[in-house]
Amino acid sequence: MRRNITAAAGLLRVFAAGLVAVGTLPAPVSAQVAAPPAAPAATEKFGTEQLDALLAPVALYPDPLLAQVLMASTYPVQIVQAQRWLDDPAQKSLSGAALEKALQAENWDPSVKSLVPFPQVLSMMSTQLEWTQQLGYAMSAQEPDVMASVQRLRLQAQNTGNLKSSAQQVVTNDGPVVIIQPAQPTTVYVPVYNPSVVYGPWPYPAYPPVYYPPPPGYVAGAALAAGLAFGAGVAIAGGLWGVGYPNWRYGNVNVNVNRWNSVNVNRTQINSATWRPPATQLPARGNGPVGQPGRPAGLPANAVGRSSVTVPSGAVNRPTQRPAQTPARPNGPAAGAGAAQRPAQQPARVNAPATRQTPAAAQLQSQNRGGALSGVGDGARAGQYGARGNQSLQSRQPARATTAGGGAARGGGAARGRR
Repeated sequence: MRRNITAAAGLLRVFAAGLVAVGTLPAPVSAQVAAPPAAPAATEKFGTEQLDALLAPVALYPDPLLAQVLMASTYPVQIVQAQRWLDDPAQKSLSGAALEKALQAENWDPSVKSLVPFPQVLSMMSTQLEWTQQLGYAMSAQEPDVMASVQRLRLQAQNTGNLKSSAQQVVTNDGPVVIIQPAQPTTVYVPVYNPSVVYGPWPYPAYPPVYYPPPPGYVAGAALAAGLAFGAGVAIAGGLWGVGYPNWRYGNVNVNVNRWNSVNVNRTQINSATWRPPATQLPARGNGPVGQPGRPAGLPANAVGRSSVTVPSGAVNRPTQRPAQTPARPNGPAAGAGAAQRPAQQPARVNAPATRQTPAAAQLQSQNRGGALSGVGDGARAGQYGARGNQSLQSRQPARATTAGGGAARGGGAARGRR
């Protein structure tokens, strides 16, 4: 009996040990390996026609103001908040240092704060929120394309005679780059214009330029119809001006680090001059005035500012610009006086431009016309090796004639020419 109890206890211990062992076995591989993360979808981009239409209302702003608009467009919610803040009578009358101090309490991006002194611009961006969202999406997803679009539009306005220096702005050209700066160091004039007028005929019927008229009474209607118009000047508010500027050479926006950080009192300080879009999210692209992105981004043949496009070097000397190369017609009609006396081999000089003709080659051709070398095609070789004409002529002497020194070298040169 005792032996049976002992045996049973042993079996229980073995069974318990098996359960423990099973509990410590690794889980099946299929349960351990996590599913691979889904590949991120490629960022959709606006096409050239869409970008040109989207940038049309602001491309002619002074460079510092344009940079502030482009950066601030990536914060559309803050744009609306800033507009509501400015609509408060307690803030509406603030300016200069008082305005800067009042804005320190707000946790907005410095680019948004920098637009508060420009109520007309801030109001447009807040009211036309779908356009602002699309502009912010483009700046976040394809900043170099945005900068290139601005330059095409500026060149187009120059070509139509509507973008030039005035009492309000200074327009200069640095090579292919059009730069716009305020004419006065303490006052900024925001240009107002109808894109359909200032850019001339618009080449994209499917994407007309975006246009938002200015507030009533901001500028005279006649001035607006004539091209570029300006309302009242805006006094520069010290530290809120010049927080960023376009870097046309690299196709991006840079920031003034010290000024940025002085405005950015409630946010993380920066140490890089290169502007970066918000890292937390890509602004909603919306379904605004230029539709959804995702269309081809190539430069169309009828693009605005097309004359500024650099022509590839290989396309400069097109075949249609070269003299026609026709087969030899020894019995054809004369093209002019003395044409009948030209040897039939003359047209075969397809690889010898006339600019490489030398006196030695001319002398060799003269001898060829005399019949000394007719029938063996030396006229063509003389055209190809103009400067070495006389050496080639000497190499034609019957020698497998290999003399020591220079003769052998000349013979080798002629042989290479015949390959």
